[in-house]
Amino acid sequence: IHESKTYVFVEDQKEHTNYNGYKKDDPQISGRYSIVGSMSVEQRNVLLFFWTSIKCLPVKGFGRLDSKLHIYRTLDSYDCLPSSHTCFYHLCFPPYLSMDVMQNCLNIIT
Repeated sequence: IHESKTYVFVEDQKEHTNYNGYKKDDPQISGRYSIVGSMSVEQRNVLLFFWTSIKCLPVKGFGRLDSKLHIYRTLDSYDCLPSSHTCFYHLCFPPYLSMDVMQNCLNIIT
């Protein structure tokens, strides 16, 4: 059951996210979803709060949020932490060069 809930969470997030400076099949995006899929529910809620200032997802998922989520490619160094603009549901995501660096940076904020 846990794996299917994680799958639904990640797939629902993909469906309700726009990408700016990235394509949905870029390694930074697919890697991010892989990492998010392996997070605990608590970590995913912390990431959601970091991104949107919403403490928990509506019962019917991301589609019930006020607007779509947005992931923006930043010009920051590849080892910087992500940042966000919570009012607009914008996640500013550096172009990480490796999954390890990405994982470490996401772990710091979650």
